[in-house]
Amino acid sequence: MYFQFSAMKTVFVLILWWMSPVLNTPAAAQPAAQPAARLDSLKRLLAHTPPDTTRALLLVQLAYEHTQSNPLATIAYSKQALQLAQQLNFRKGVCWALIRMNSGFREAGNYPAALQVGLQGLHHAEDLGDPELIGRAYNALGYLYWEQQNSRPALAYLFKGKAVAETISNQKLLTRALGNIGNVYYQLNRLDSALLYLKQGYALDLINKDLISEVGDAAMMGNVYAKLGNPRLAQYYYRRSIRRARPQRVTFALCRAYLGRARLFEQAGSQFADSAIYSGKQALLAGQQGHYPKGVLEASQFLAAAWAARQDSAQAFRYLMLANATRDNVFSLSKMAQVQALDVSERLRQQEQADQEEKAAADRRQLWLIAALAGALPALWLLWRNNRLKQYTNLQLNRRNAQIGAQRDRLREALAELKATQNQLMQREKMAFLGELTAGIAHELQNPLNFVKNFADVSTELVEEMAGQERDLSRTNGVDQEFLAGLKVNLQKISLHGQRASSIIRDMLEHSRSGPGQREPTDLNALADEALTLAYQDYCVSNPTFKAALTRDFDAQLRLVPVIRSDMVRVLLNLCANAFYAVRQRQQQMPTGTRYEPAVTISTHRTNGQDVEIRVLDNGIGMPEKICSKVFQPFFTTKPPGEGTGLGLSLCFDIVVQSHGGTLGVKSREGEFTEFTIRLPYR
Repeated sequence: MYFQFSAMKTVFVLILWWMSPVLNTPAAAQPAAQPAARLDSLKRLLAHTPPDTTRALLLVQLAYEHTQSNPLATIAYSKQALQLAQQLNFRKGVCWALIRMNSGFREAGNYPAALQVGLQGLHHAEDLGDPELIGRAYNALGYLYWEQQNSRPALAYLFKGKAVAETISNQKLLTRALGNIGNVYYQLNRLDSALLYLKQGYALDLINKDLISEVGDAAMMGNVYAKLGNPRLAQYYYRRSIRRARPQRVTFALCRAYLGRARLFEQAGSQFADSAIYSGKQALLAGQQGHYPKGVLEASQFLAAAWAARQDSAQAFRYLMLANATRDNVFSLSKMAQVQALDVSERLRQQEQADQEEKAAADRRQLWLIAALAGALPALWLLWRNNRLKQYTNLQLNRRNAQIGAQRDRLREALAELKATQNQLMQREKMAFLGELTAGIAHELQNPLNFVKNFADVSTELVEEMAGQERDLSRTNGVDQEFLAGLKVNLQKISLHGQRASSIIRDMLEHSRSGPGQREPTDLNALADEALTLAYQDYCVSNPTFKAALTRDFDAQLRLVPVIRSDMVRVLLNLCANAFYAVRQRQQQMPTGTRYEPAVTISTHRTNGQDVEIRVLDNGIGMPEKICSKVFQPFFTTKPPGEGTGLGLSLCFDIVVQSHGGTLGVKSREGEFTEFTIRLPYR
């Protein structure tokens, strides 16, 4: 009786093995939330199954069933299946358990662990020589690298998986590989290739009735059509993906489709802002319910930007904090370093394996040659020739070993450089957070400072009016001229320092702003002349006795150059103001009686027909070389406290390099000159 029951269970599990998507889908993040009845049936069957290969396969199946809804359960069932398969020496079960565990760790956002078990699964599959398992391991690793935005190894693994699927005519594996290749090409912004592979995969999804692959490919096709400027088709595929994925709670597809719709609504204009935020919240909810960190990260980033656009800083900050926490959990520096280390180790293993195979082939060739020559009559000649061949082979192997050693050393150096750059990456993250914090503080302080300055100006005017009346009446109501004069001076100081604080805050806001303006063809000669004149007049207002020789050397043949006019005026005004400050400082430091004439020169000229240069030269105090290397860093200034914020040149650098695709350089010699050079594309 027990034998009959056990046999029936075995047949049932084998049927599940053949029909279930767990073993007919790649380990490529294709979660499927099956009905509760299916899970209950599997759990009841598991409770009456002895510890044999059938139980190992049931544990693998249960691991797959929980991938979308509970990645931690997937990991737990996979570990149980792996332990049992290892005890039974069930090598195929070991391989499937590792592939399932790869999916669980990836969905939970633990990429280093996912990569480690995925590579182990590939090695076991290669040892078994099972082409289907090898193809699925390739596909799983390709999808994992895609999620980490590492496109090159992703495409390499996915095309290997596609080739295996075509060789063994496995349609289930082929449709997953095609869709994943389309995902990678979308990541590379190669939209035509992405659409080609996604359409092929989607057609196979419908033929094979592969729901998980269908909803994922439909959502990604919506993303492609959205980028191609076809919102109607994009909305069609988003709605289809959501309608098909929602009953089965396919988390990754729901996140992708809802977020795609949110971006379409955002692009449609402010009248659809509420719809965009609603769709973004639906994407975030799906990611949180399915424990899918990547979906939570992308949805929270979108919502933070959407609320910031609506000037709701509280909501924007809340979602920004969620995004930062999720990003730190998934893409922390330590985890990325582990992934890089595993990748380097795998490359070394593959290289060593290829070398061993080459050496074994060479040994086989040598043995064959010896055996073939042994029966020949001219034995001495054959021995001599064999010795020469050995020497040549050894020489080649030594050269190859030297190349391998050099490659291994380079890879180890690369790993050391990765670890060394971790501190730099952490510093950049701190600076990015400081920029966001600075922008928020500056925005909140701007209005109170404006009120302080305005009321100080009004109070100054009232004091002047009172002082005029006082002169006419000699003394009125006990207020004397000395008291009024002191009050006026204090109010002027309040206004002056309020203006200074507003200027600092304005620089902070300019430095933290993002997004380029509209370029327009501009006469750079006129722009440079205007900036030099305005800067000189402004400096003379604050320093009435200051005089300087101004020189303009403009290229008369210079055509109009497309630039953001307001930004380029800001850059030139800043550089000219710094030049006047430098020559003024040198003039004040010169000994009495020494002849010195402050001079500032601005010039434009073409370099090679492709670029145009703007130079601002002064004969001021100059800078040492160690200072020149730091002048473009945020908050670095050589001016005394209270006279500079350290944001001017950093802002200029961002405008020229990031907004215009140009370069900004500086040459200086202490006590002699300073020259800033702007180079812009001349198109």
